[in-house]
Amino acid sequence: MKVAFLQKPFEWTVEERPLPAPRAGEVLVKVAACGICGTDLNAYVGNNPRGWKIVYPLRMGHELAGVIEAVGEGVPDQAGLRCGDRVVPDGRVPCRICYYCRKGQVNLCINQGYISGGFSQYTVYPYQNLVAVPAGVALEHAAFAEPLACVVNGNSQLVDVPFAGVGVVLGAGPIGLLHMQMLKLRGLKVIVSELKENRLAAACDLGAEMVVNPHGQDLAAAVKALSGGRGADVVVSAAGGDERVLDQAISLAAKRGQIVYFAAVLKDRMELSLDAIHYRELRLIGSHDSTTAQYETALALLEASKVDVAPIITHRFPLERIGEAFEFARSREGIKVMIVNEGVE
Repeated sequence: MKVAFLQKPFEWTVEERPLPAPRAGEVLVKVAACGICGTDLNAYVGNNPRGWKIVYPLRMGHELAGVIEAVGEGVPDQAGLRCGDRVVPDGRVPCRICYYCRKGQVNLCINQGYISGGFSQYTVYPYQNLVAVPAGVALEHAAFAEPLACVVNGNSQLVDVPFAGVGVVLGAGPIGLLHMQMLKLRGLKVIVSELKENRLAAACDLGAEMVVNPHGQDLAAAVKALSGGRGADVVVSAAGGDERVLDQAISLAAKRGQIVYFAAVLKDRMELSLDAIHYRELRLIGSHDSTTAQYETALALLEASKVDVAPIITHRFPLERIGEAFEFARSREGIKVMIVNEGVE
C-alpha cells in the first residue's frame, strides 16, 4: 500500500509499505477520503499543535472515511463490523479509567492516545473506534464526521440560546461554515466574517443572513444593525492563530452573550477585555475535540441533510500529490482540500 510520511516541515514522501494485518481487536480500513485540517497544516509548517508529539517521519490524517477490508480476531459479533461496511474511525484512544473517561468525557482524557493514518491507502483502528456510515451519506462527506463532531461538542455547551437571536461566526473556513449551519439549526440569524471572498460566497450559499469582509466593512455595525443594537447572543471564534479574533468576539457579544473559543491561537498568553466579561456577564466557552457518540450525531446530521458539506469541498488531490495538496491548502484559496483514493465506495 502507499503511505504518505511528513519527513520534516514542508517535505512529504509517498512510500510503498506492506499491507498491515489487523491484530486481535483491530479492523483494517481501506481509506476513501481524508480531509486536510488546520491542525495538519500547523504540523506541516513546523508548529507543534498542543497534544501532538511530533516524531519524524510522521503519519497524519484524522478526517477520514473508508470501507472495512479485514476484521481481526477477537472483534465481537455484536460490534456488527463486516468486510465491506462503510465506516468512520475516531482517532482518539482514551484510557477509559481516568476521572474524565469515567464521566463519559473521553475528549478530556488525561492519558489520551491518538491514531492518525488517513493519508494512506489502508489503516488499522481498534474496533471500538469505528462508527458506521449511514447508507445515504457519501464517504467523502462522511469524512467530515471528525470536524463536525468537534463542532457538535462546542455547540452542545451553549445554553438558553434565544430563538431568532443573532449569531456571529468569525472565520469561514470549513469549521466556521459548519458552525454557521449549526447555529442556524438553533434558530439564530447568523453573520459570517471572513477575509476571503470565495469563503464568504460559500457562507451565502449555505444560508448566512449576512456576510462581512472586515477589510472593507464594519462588522460591529452589522451586528448592531441585525440585533437592534444589543450585540450577538452567540459568537464563535473559528479563525485560529490570531488572538485579536478572540478579543473581537468579546466586543461583539451582547450582555449575557456566549462566546465559543473554538479555533486555538496556539499561544499561552494574550490580552483580553476581562472587564467586559465581568460587567456584561459574558460566558466564554472552551471547546476541545469530541466523543465517539458525537461522531454518530455528526453522521446523523449529514444523513438528515441538516448540515451540507458538499459546497465546502472545493479541491481533491490523489495521495501521490499530497505535497501539492498541502501547499494549496496553506494558500487558503480553496476551502476544504481532500486527499482521495479513487474507486473506494
